[in-house]
Formats: sequence, C-alpha cells, structure tokens
Amino acid sequence: MFSLDGYRIVDLSPRVRARVYRVDGTVEEGTRDPYGRPWVMEEGRFAGDNSLFTLYSAPEGDSEWHQQRMTSHHGAHVQGGKGHISHWLGASPDMKGLWEMPIETFMGEASVCNLSHLAPRVLGEGETYPLGEGYSLSSKAGELRGVEIKPEHLGNVAKGDIVLMTSSHQGLEQPWLSPATVAWLIEDREIKMLGLSATGILWQYDLKVAAPDNSPVRRMLLGANVPIAHPLVDIDQLKSDRVIYVGLPLRMNKFEASFIRAVAYEAPEEA
Repeated sequence: MFSLDGYRIVDLSPRVRARVYRVDGTVEEGTRDPYGRPWVMEEGRFAGDNSLFTLYSAPEGDSEWHQQRMTSHHGAHVQGGKGHISHWLGASPDMKGLWEMPIETFMGEASVCNLSHLAPRVLGEGETYPLGEGYSLSSKAGELRGVEIKPEHLGNVAKGDIVLMTSSHQGLEQPWLSPATVAWLIEDREIKMLGLSATGILWQYDLKVAAPDNSPVRRMLLGANVPIAHPLVDIDQLKSDRVIYVGLPLRMNKFEASFIRAVAYEAPEEA
C-alpha cells in the first residue's frame, strides 16, 4: 500500500497574509509575497444567508494595489504557455495551457539543485551577463557577476524530472540560466517542470528585447510545454537532492497561471 509514513514534508509555498477591507469598515493589514506584491481583498456579505466572503481585488484608490483586480501570478503559482505568451511573435504553435497538461506534470520525482556553491566572479574582457528585467543588457569588464549554470552543475537531474532550483546569491551575483542549458534540460533531460525560488537564480532577463529574442528562458520552457513554478521558498531547507514534489494547479480552462500549494516529500534517511 502506498504510504508517506516517515517522509519529511517541506512546505515550498510562502505564507502570505492579505490586506482585507472588512464590511464593518475596518482594514486588516497584510504582508507581501516574495516578489514584493501586496495581496488585497474585499469582504462582502451574501444576502441569501448572511454569510461572508472575500473578493480577490482591491477597492479603487487602495494605496497598496492601484490596479484594483489581481491575477493568479501572485504568490506561489505555476504558469503555462497558452494564453500567457502564445501570442508572442515566434511562439511555438504547439504550446499547451495548464488545463491541457496531464496532472502528472505537476507531481513526481524531483531533483533539488542548490547552486550556492557557484560563487560569482569578476567579468573578463568580452564576457557578457544578462542584467535582468530592464533595458540595460550588457556588463562591463571588472564587475562582479554570477556565473552561467551549465549541465555539469546539474548532475543529479534525471530524465523526466521536475527540477527545483535555488541558491543563496542575490541580485547580479545570482547564477544564471542560459539558453544553452535550458535547451539541454528540455532536449536531453526531458524535464517536465521547473520550480524556482524568488531569488537565487536569474532566469527572467532580456524581457525588453524585440521578439522573437525576448525572455529566452520563459519562451523556451513554455514553448516546450515545461511549466514554471515560482516563487517557491525553502528549497534550501531540503536535505536530499531527490524528493517527491507536488504542486497542483486549479482545474480550470483558460487559466494561464494558477495558485499552487507546493510541497516536497523527503524520504526517510537510511539507517
């Protein structure tokens, strides 16, 4: 019989408390998700039986969230390609939505890749480093930057794995995922999902480059129907480099991203 007895459960989802506008006029202050986004909700009253509910939105003029409505890209979530980037120039015509992927995509054996040992180094002449989300896309020799993540750094990734990736580095000292390594993960390792901590791995870069060269990591993974889960927490608390991962999306059509409760199960240590 299947049993998880003895397994250690590690919650990879951040705990976030919403800012709530109550029907009595009070406001309960909340926290932000790992990307610094606030969660704002409005309490309402159902006339049928006087029960209470909360809407996932902010009232007009809220100082924390000016856009009023919020999206399923807040907090720990998993995203697919269709409905998200399928309209991009050069996007794969075979891109699937989360609702079209088998449930096994979001659960199963996972390799844990803590890349804290990849120390940043000073850039040499002619070397490049992606500078992140803005327009500034080149570095100068002599600057301290994170190193490229290469296949030899991911030796515990087996074919068909879910991959959980993190490091202790921050900002421009984070190791970065290159298109060459992403191609290896897709084509050679045939990974089925990638999970990333909020910081530690630079993978969102070249966002402002003209299509079809923009956002290469997102474009490649989602184009190959490898969903991305982020921002996860406590990957660095996992003691084993092999775990069982579960992070299921809501079963909802045309949902380009979905909130998840991501957890990892670590097998009992051998005596």
